[in-house]
Amino acid sequence: MTTVLGWLRGLFAVGMLAGFYVVAFTLLAADTALVCFTLWGMVEFPSRAGNWSLALCGSIPAASALLYGIATVSRTEEPPPDAVFLRRAAAPGLWRLVEELSGQLRTRPPTRIYLTSEANASVSEDARLLGFAVGERTMNLGVPLLRWLKPEELRAVLCHELGHYASRHTRFGAITYRGAASLRSTLFRLRMTALSDQGRVGYAWLYQAAIGAYAWMYLRLSLAVRRRQELEADAEAAAVVGPEVTARALRAVHALGVTWAGFESRYLRPVQRLGFVPEDVFEAFAAMMGDPPVRERMAELRAHPVELDRSPLDSHPPLARRLALIEARPATPPGTVVEEGPLIADTSPVTRVQRKMLGESGHSATALPRAAWADLAAEAFAIELASLLLDAASDTHALARPTLATVLGLLERGQQTELTRRLTDAPEPEEQLTEALYALTGQALAGAGRARWVLSWTQGYFLDCPRDPRGRLDDLVAAAARDKAAVPALRGELARLGLDTEAPVPLALRTVAAPAGPTTARRSTRSASNLVVQELARQRTVAKVTMGAVAVAGAVWGIALLNSDSSQPYTQSYRLPTAAASRYTPWPSYPDLGPTPSYTVRFPVPIITEPILRPTPSLYIHIHFVVRGDTLSAIACEYGTTVEDLQKRNDMGKRTELTVGQMLLVPAKGKGTGIVATDCR
Repeated sequence: MTTVLGWLRGLFAVGMLAGFYVVAFTLLAADTALVCFTLWGMVEFPSRAGNWSLALCGSIPAASALLYGIATVSRTEEPPPDAVFLRRAAAPGLWRLVEELSGQLRTRPPTRIYLTSEANASVSEDARLLGFAVGERTMNLGVPLLRWLKPEELRAVLCHELGHYASRHTRFGAITYRGAASLRSTLFRLRMTALSDQGRVGYAWLYQAAIGAYAWMYLRLSLAVRRRQELEADAEAAAVVGPEVTARALRAVHALGVTWAGFESRYLRPVQRLGFVPEDVFEAFAAMMGDPPVRERMAELRAHPVELDRSPLDSHPPLARRLALIEARPATPPGTVVEEGPLIADTSPVTRVQRKMLGESGHSATALPRAAWADLAAEAFAIELASLLLDAASDTHALARPTLATVLGLLERGQQTELTRRLTDAPEPEEQLTEALYALTGQALAGAGRARWVLSWTQGYFLDCPRDPRGRLDDLVAAAARDKAAVPALRGELARLGLDTEAPVPLALRTVAAPAGPTTARRSTRSASNLVVQELARQRTVAKVTMGAVAVAGAVWGIALLNSDSSQPYTQSYRLPTAAASRYTPWPSYPDLGPTPSYTVRFPVPIITEPILRPTPSLYIHIHFVVRGDTLSAIACEYGTTVEDLQKRNDMGKRTELTVGQMLLVPAKGKGTGIVATDCR
């Protein structure tokens, strides 16, 4: 039965892949026919050729994006960018375990194992002949799983992945996956091409609509198959290690994945953009895992797993459904797991994974001991918010460099609303103001040597002030941010702590000995992702080709126009219609006075209403990476456009929320809509 289902899935995958070719080549054939007809008319009837340059400028970029998407369909799947091949000599224990479990599942083991930085695992197969012939098998295994899963939980994860091999999912699943990846790639390139057209109607939008409709059908038809495969792999794992262990492994992987993603996005990457990383990333993550509030949060995630921002096109079934099906299976006595020492004998592959993971961001960074890195991270986060609040205060005060006293004066005069508006446009702005005031107050104390910042894995940072052991300052700051009547009490507490609020607030990192400048004055200079860089380079090449094609066609059209039949008048006629002329009394007859003068034009003089060489699609698109403190309104002001334009360019709808590291498509400076908000500086 498994073999029959495998063949049926293979036929389905091949059929869906063929459908993509049919849709794409139909669009290309229609586009080619339109261009050929336009060029034929340009040569045969040059005086009536119409706007042939628009046909070329609209066809070539769209067709090239579509062809590039087709070319990616047959490419083999590559390992993740930070993957490191794990030799048998470096991890004999892991290789033995994988081969043992493969034998229990009666399937061939993978021929390659790669270590990655993700808290996940996956398998693939380089099947030949569109999946009807076996090929090399590859397993990707995340270092966090190896480091923090219990032995029996790791066995369950490996059995799940090997279950895909046993059920022949990978042979034809690779085709389905690559087809979906190619559709996404094609849609991305068509969308980028359409956006570079500066609002003009182009064929890229038409192609995007057609390919998008097929992608919608493709993903939904294949979604049921892919989710069913995940349930079958769960069943294979439960049959080997038992349903209880399998369910516990799923819960553990979910909690570990959420925690690892939070560590990377909230701590590792933001501090890396400032130029600093921990010497051992996984040691820093272990410190986070050892924090009691983090352990409580992970226990909560294991007991009640919640999938936030789950995509409706996720290839995995909902976690709750998977757990319900696994836990409904008959219980089996758990097997005895014998630990035979570390699975990885040589840790150098793990070190290379870390190096590749940090190197793929394109930032050069200084490695610090874990404790020094943690202190620097806390200080950097506080400086980020403190500087934003000072910037907001400088807009409403005449002083060039505001201080903490400046901010307190604005709050005392009841300008909380104005200050909040200039600080952020995020939801719950009052809480943002409270947090920024806490950061500014704490940074002033830290700069004066009265306190220091300490990294918190759940709150980001907190202030360690020896003269305020009960944390009274926190309540005073929150009250002052809400009510102007509470500001004097905060001033009095700061005076008791020995702080001069009129002194400049230091906004430089003091944790490290190396010189460090402000953490918020510079934008991230990180390069765009490889996909975006390659696409922009491809568009530049296509723009040059389009310009050359239009120039050649223009020369041909000019020659054809000069060589056209001069005995035929130009197509523009000014004679009145017969029906209109018959209403008037005919002219009287006169004697023959000789030949009637002729005003027929002897060679066509085209009336050109639009430029012959229309400009090629503009490439005034830049990539902006969101950093801490960015808002849509501030980004719109920076690039000379509006919030609505940014929302439209990035398919955000009415949302204004941003995340650190998020990539936004923005117009080049000076090439925006020209319409900016009235509060832009």
